[in-house]
This record gives sequence, structure tokens and C-alpha cells, in this order.
Amino acid sequence: MKTVSYKLLYILAFVCGISLLSCDESNKGDLIVDVDASIVSFKANNVSGTINDEAQTITIYSPWSHDLTSMTTQIEVPEGATVTPANASNVDLSKGVRYRVINGNLYWDYTVKAEHSKMLTFTIGNYKGKIDNTTGEIIVKYPIGQPLTALSPVFTTTPGAKVDPQSGTAHDFTNPVKYTMSYMGETFEYTVTIVPTSFEPIAFLGTAESASAITNEDEKAAYKWFSENVADFTYISFSDIKDEKVNVKNYKAIWWHLDGDDSNLPSEANAVSVTNKLKDYYQNGGSFFFSSWAVQYVASLGIAKDGKVANNMWGQGNNPFVIGDDWGICFKGNESHPIFDGLAKKAGSDYVAFLLSKGVKAKAHNALWNFEWGDYANNIPAWTANNGALNLASFHWNEDMNRAGIFEYPKTGNSGRTICIGLESYDWYNEDNSAANTYIGNIELLTSNILEYLSR
Repeated sequence: MKTVSYKLLYILAFVCGISLLSCDESNKGDLIVDVDASIVSFKANNVSGTINDEAQTITIYSPWSHDLTSMTTQIEVPEGATVTPANASNVDLSKGVRYRVINGNLYWDYTVKAEHSKMLTFTIGNYKGKIDNTTGEIIVKYPIGQPLTALSPVFTTTPGAKVDPQSGTAHDFTNPVKYTMSYMGETFEYTVTIVPTSFEPIAFLGTAESASAITNEDEKAAYKWFSENVADFTYISFSDIKDEKVNVKNYKAIWWHLDGDDSNLPSEANAVSVTNKLKDYYQNGGSFFFSSWAVQYVASLGIAKDGKVANNMWGQGNNPFVIGDDWGICFKGNESHPIFDGLAKKAGSDYVAFLLSKGVKAKAHNALWNFEWGDYANNIPAWTANNGALNLASFHWNEDMNRAGIFEYPKTGNSGRTICIGLESYDWYNEDNSAANTYIGNIELLTSNILEYLSR
């Protein structure tokens, strides 16, 4: 059994390390390893949780009347095992609680979290809805001028929920349509509104000659999402710009996601024939989204007024590693900024949202401004005045906001806007087929919000 093998190795290493004994046959009799250290059943307010031993998670999907911050737990473990914390009442499972099962010389940890039943996805053709599971509002932007009288949405929900009308049923969306979700004897109503939209053309920029030639897995995953979710999209390369095969002025916004092991900008990006065209594009209203190492490009294009790049970059050449906690962003003071609209936030917070979940393997590339040192140490106003950027978000733990991991260069005169993200949590690819990122929806929504904001 994979999990038992892992725990046995850990215990052997532990015994060797603290007792300074040789790990030979004479010590095996001291170890109790032929036991089970898993959770057999976990209930909260009599609702059974979904147990994933490999991911070490338990999720309870609760009806809407349940207070997720005050729940009564009922835990069943194998004979001889103990679990900490024990069964209790008034347990807050809204943020996730770690439980440890010990049996003999083995142990296993679980993160247990409760959430209300909800709509996960809502799609009409290629157009994905923006879901607010608190208010029940779902907004779907749909091409202006297209008929709305017989559209067939497809949607998914958390396990056990039923929705009327069913997924795939055709409806007239000339006016808002109501959907009723039922779960464990309770109901919750969603209202779906179609917003006729004129979609602006957006380009995905890269070094590869074509989208099919992208080799970096993170860039490939980002482009896959882009091609499936942007209505009017194009892939363009730097050589296309240099050779004048494309006219960048045809695009309302351009996204460059650069996430290789080397943080240096590729030479083709800094070719004068390329930068001149992109500078002209920006000065005449075109907008940019730069992510990961690409945030440095603001200096090449003259967007950063002082010509300086992010002063804190690390993670180059990192091997993938399992992250031990949820990673995300803190946007304290910028809660009303459109790019953060609709993000699923940390329970109890109005300005923290996670982007990468515990257990995912990542390379942790960072390219950000740290205001604890350098030219703008302890002086963010001077940075804004001289560099031209606004600090929108930092690490999820940094409520002092003295680092800029998401920053914006606003419109000046006839110019466009630029949004930069250089935080390690903005990661599209699960390295080595690691555990699925349960917060990928926040990455997708954040990206969608940014592209929409830049396309205005």
C-alpha cells in the first residue's frame, strides 16, 4: 500500500535519527507497522465527508442551513488508532482543520474542510458563466446579435446536488432564467443572466513559432485555457512581429506568460524591431498582461518610467516540489478592483484568495517588488511616483502589503494599461502529475478578469 510504505519510511528515518541506532533486523521488532492509520468515516452535523487518502483531504458538502464555523464532528478510525483533534462540537471547518491519525508507529494527516453545496461550472457553448454562489447570480457573456431563444447550458455541481431544470435543457434567455438546486432537503435558487457582448480580439504572445510548438508545460497550460475561454483569440510570436506577419494594433490586449527555468528575457523579445512596434502599440491604447518572468518587459517597453524591473526574483532552475500549504494573494485595500471580482476568498477574509492548493507540485517562480530594501525601501509612494505602478496584491500572508506581486501601470494619456503578476502561486501546471489544484478556478477567473479589464 503506497501510503503505508511512505509512513514506514518516515518512521524508520525518525527512529534512526533520534536514537542513533543502526536500522538493522534487530530493531524491526520495535516497530508496529501492520496496522491501518486512516480515517474510516468522518461526519460533520451527520453529513458524511468525501475521503481522499492520497490527497489527504476530507470534504464535507453541507446544506445551506449549516453553520460551517460551528459543526459537530463524528470520526471513526480503525481499532487501536487514535485521532487528534477528537470528536467535538462547535468546530470551525470553514477554513480547513488538520487531523492526525496514529496507530502503532504509523500516522496519517488529513485536512478536513466543509463547504456548502454549490454550482461549479455553467457554460453555454464556448462561453463560461461567472458564478456567485453566495448570491446565486450567474452572468454569461454571449456574442452580441446572436439569438438567445434556444440556448442549452451545461453545468456541474458538487456531489449529490440536483438542479431543475437539468443540465443540457434548452431555454429562452431573452430574460433571466432561474435554476433551483436541491440538496439534503433544502433548496437554493440561481438566476442566470445573459449579457450580449462585443468581444475584443486578444493575442497570446510567445517565443514559439506557433501555439503547437510551445514546449514549456506551464505556458502550454496557460495557452490551452486561453484558447478555450477567449472568444476572439490569436497566438502570435515575436518573430511574427519582427517579420511584420501580424499587426499588433489589431489586438485590444496582448498576454505574455514566460515561465521557463531561466528568468532572463529571450533575445527575440528585445529586438529593436519588436520593441518599437510594441511601444507604439502601447502608446496608442494597446494593453498588456505580463506574467511570471515576463513582468520584466515593462522596462524594455518604457512602461516603467524609471526603467527598473522587479527587484526580488527567485526560483530560477527550481525542481518541482510539493507545497506544504495553500498559496495565494492578499489584495487588502484593493477589494473593489475589477480583477479580483468574484474570486473565492479565504473564509472570514475580504481580501485573501488562494490560487494554489496544498499538495500540488510547483517550481515557485517569483518576480516581484520587495519594499523592505532597495531604491524604494519602505517608500511605496515613491515607487508609484517614479516607476508608475500601483501595488494591487502581495502574498496571501502579507497583509502589510509591502511587496508587490500583482501591480498595474494605469492608462496615461492615450496609452493602454499593463497588469503584471509575478507571484509563485500564479501557476498553471501541476508538475509530475501531482495532486489537482483545487483553486485553479481562482487562477482562471483572475486571468479572465484581467483580460476583460484590459479589453475595455
